Amino acid sequence: WDLVCARDFLPGVGQSLILAGFAVGSILGGPVADKYGKKPTLLISLVIFNAVGLSVSLSQGFIAFGILRFLMGTIFKAVRIPLINLMFEYLVPRYRSLVGILPFIMGSVGLVIMSGIAYLVRDWRYLNIVLMTPTLSMMIFSWLLPESIRWSLSRGYIKKAEETMQKVAAFNKAKDFPLVVFDDQHLKQEGNSSENVSNDESQENCKSKSLEGFRFIAQLFQPPTLTVSLILSWAWLTCTLVYFGFALTTGSLAGDPYLNFCLSSLADFPAALVSLFLIKKIGSLVPLIAGLVLAAVLMILIIILPFAIVDKDVLSGLLTTLALMGRFSITLAIPPMFLLMSDLFPTPIRNSGTSLVQLIGNIGSLSAPLVIYMNKFFANLAFLVMVLCALLAAGLALLLPDTLSTKQVETVDDLKVLFATKTIFSRRKNEKEDAETDSSSFDKHDTTEMRESCADEGYV
Repeated sequence: WDLVCARDFLPGVGQSLILAGFAVGSILGGPVADKYGKKPTLLISLVIFNAVGLSVSLSQGFIAFGILRFLMGTIFKAVRIPLINLMFEYLVPRYRSLVGILPFIMGSVGLVIMSGIAYLVRDWRYLNIVLMTPTLSMMIFSWLLPESIRWSLSRGYIKKAEETMQKVAAFNKAKDFPLVVFDDQHLKQEGNSSENVSNDESQENCKSKSLEGFRFIAQLFQPPTLTVSLILSWAWLTCTLVYFGFALTTGSLAGDPYLNFCLSSLADFPAALVSLFLIKKIGSLVPLIAGLVLAAVLMILIIILPFAIVDKDVLSGLLTTLALMGRFSITLAIPPMFLLMSDLFPTPIRNSGTSLVQLIGNIGSLSAPLVIYMNKFFANLAFLVMVLCALLAAGLALLLPDTLSTKQVETVDDLKVLFATKTIFSRRKNEKEDAETDSSSFDKHDTTEMRESCADEGYV
């Protein structure tokens, strides 16, 4: 398609379009699954995803290619959201943190395998067909997944929920599992009592619930929740920008682009494990800040080294090593982000707050190809932009409270208490006040003792 000269920016646009689809799919995927069920949404989305994905190889112009890539990104989220939610719903709490990282690790495995396939299959049309093959198998295995029991109950499908429970119990070889799990008669009584409410009352209830929902969403834009929304949104935007920035630039570094991409993908494995270890030991805030600062330092070295080292072979090895370390560093910051989103938003607006942060974060992934394109105008300009973003995000994160050994925030008042006691600055202030209080009480106590001692000795 002559993607050279004045059209050489179009490959970056093609990457951005699929990421733009992610943003749209993030908005649509959840509500569709909530209304029609996770399993039907997953199955239908897989069929459409495969049809659209294979059609990409048949596109005869960049416009058709771009539209299909956008649709792929949108439908991908409609596949991923119900799939991840189903996984978490069928896990007991003690396994959720361990299994929750598996999609991230398996995504890295996919990138490693993809780099090898891309090395062997150089024609992009055939490469796309080969990469779509695993999703065809997903259509078969997805039929084996059960529907969400919680969704079935919320929709009144009691028998269906019980049948699913029986299948789960049989699979786990549970003995003496009851045939009737849910009190159907009790649910019917609740339904009948709700039917006796007058239409006027039900309309008033709906109106009040609607207004209440708007008030909850409005809390996102009121302090201190506004502070959390802004800082986490910028931090997530930066994480996605830097992560995709490293992913897209490893191929342009000196050396074999396929090997560079493979090695950078491998860096995700140890980073994810180290991040989880640090979270359990020192909380989420420190790994987030450390990952951002370390990534910024490494990007500064990538900018400076070409001016200091003349030997191209030595420079090539150093730049590749720094890029891998940078990918490792920014990956450290990703798991803490998910935990902070869950811990810092009050319960009534937790889903809305998380959706807002992830939606804004998609701007980072969406703009990553275009930021990388800035290198065409000035060498390493993209890294300079990402350095500034990372340092700003790390600085703003210092204003957030640490959530180590704390419960999830239930109300805005709970969040205010966290800001008053758990931030770095509030701790120093409280420690200073405590020290002054202790000093004052000590001086007073010491003076009183001296006066009493002097009186006993006859000096007073």
